[in-house]
Formats: sequence, structure tokens, C-alpha cells
Amino acid sequence: MKKRLRKKLHKGEFKELGFSFDAKFKTDTDLKIVEEWLQELAVLLHERGLEMGGGWNSDVCGGFITRERGSVTPEERDVLKKWFGEHDQHLDNVNVGELKDAWYGW
Repeated sequence: MKKRLRKKLHKGEFKELGFSFDAKFKTDTDLKIVEEWLQELAVLLHERGLEMGGGWNSDVCGGFITRERGSVTPEERDVLKKWFGEHDQHLDNVNVGELKDAWYGW
């Protein structure tokens, strides 16, 4: 496959990595607390140039974290995993997936 096509298709050296996560909030967690948690997560992602696609409600938040162009590094994933662990006082559990191909890893 030619380099131009690999780039267009995000293959080979142009592969982009990201990771999924899901966080389950404790029963009866106030919606305001959930929104504050999400706002803090958004600030952290913005500071690192990362983006998240996904959804949330008062029970669960989940999504896929990636970069607009390029890959999430293992160090960035570890920082976010640590952040989830430090901000889990209103969570029943948090699962952070491994880095995988953001385009074809499904």
C-alpha cells in the first residue's frame, strides 16, 4: 500500500491509538456531583490536547479518549487512569481499557 493511501486510511505508521473507559457512579449520586466530575475530566483532557467521545447520565459515564490527530501515549493513558483512581469517591468502579487502534480497533 502506498504511503499516501496508508495516511488517508490511518494505517501503518499513521495508525492512531486511543482507549475506552467506563465509570459507574454510586447509587443516588447527585447530578451536580456528576457534572462537576465531568467538568474536571474535560479540563484535564483539554490541558493534554485530548478529546473524548461518549456519553453519560446520572449512573454511568463512558467513552473513548483520543487525540484529534495522532495517538494517545501510554504515559497519557497512565495519567488519566491515575486521575480516575484519585477521583473515585463517588464511583462504584472505573474500567480503563488498553490502547487500541482508534479507527479499526473495534
